[in-house]
Amino acid sequence: MKIKNEGAGFTRKGACEMKMVKAIIRPEKSAEILANLSKEGFSAATRVSILGRGKQRGIKVGDIYYDEIPKDMIMIVLEDGDVEKVQKIIIETAKTGKKGSFGDGKIFILPVEKVITISKS
Repeated sequence: MKIKNEGAGFTRKGACEMKMVKAIIRPEKSAEILANLSKEGFSAATRVSILGRGKQRGIKVGDIYYDEIPKDMIMIVLEDGDVEKVQKIIIETAKTGKKGSFGDGKIFILPVEKVITISKS
């Protein structure tokens, strides 16, 4: 599906395929991920602090069980052709160690139907 951005300047020729990348990552990796994305020309992003759990259903430290674990979510809307590049930057930066580990995060890629810039509407 092609969309026309209403005012934000995402499109070069009027319409393009757009995706939203949502990355749920360790909070201590957020600044580095955002810096690496910005270095590659992807400076427009939203970061939100969230709570959640993955397959491990929380974590137990000593006698204390934490049902929800602090995470950050980074959201970026971009042209379809840039998705793989952004995905690679996030994976390479978010992974702990060479092989990664539980809790490093997840990336979700969703279609964007329409973009509206409020100040231009």
